[in-house]
Amino acid sequence: MNKHRLKAFTIIEVTITMLVSAILIGITYTSYSIVSKSYRSFNVKNDDMAALETLDGLLKKDFIKAEIILKDSTGISFNSPGHIVKYIFAPDFIVRTSGITDTFKIATEKINTSFEKQPVNEVNLSDEQNRLDELDIDMIFQNEKIPYHYYKQYSSVNLIQRNPNAVN
Repeated sequence: MNKHRLKAFTIIEVTITMLVSAILIGITYTSYSIVSKSYRSFNVKNDDMAALETLDGLLKKDFIKAEIILKDSTGISFNSPGHIVKYIFAPDFIVRTSGITDTFKIATEKINTSFEKQPVNEVNLSDEQNRLDELDIDMIFQNEKIPYHYYKQYSSVNLIQRNPNAVN
């Protein structure tokens, strides 16, 4: 009888190796799941913040460029020579129309409009009674209220055109 010994792994060694591999695969999968959830959460928060910043920038720009700001039945209208921008404020979104329509999925809670510190709550018949120079709005971001305040400083020419007797 010729006795040859083959070099091989025992069943115990193979079992231990498989057990260690299973533990490492489990740890890797759990780590990947945690990192993946964190990345998705970061992207959602980042996209929401980008929408909020974009809306804030557009409102600031529209307040500066507008010749007159009016409250209308659907929201607020920014009128410039040859250009009108409209905003519609709903509880769960804000729509901006200026040739193209932008919809911002931003929740709002409180919207106050005023002219010369007098609240403009209802739409009146004349544009002068609907004129605005301030907008206060609470926007909801990550379940927190963020107050925004916008103010339009009208030029003296614009105000004199509004009331020609103001010069006298």
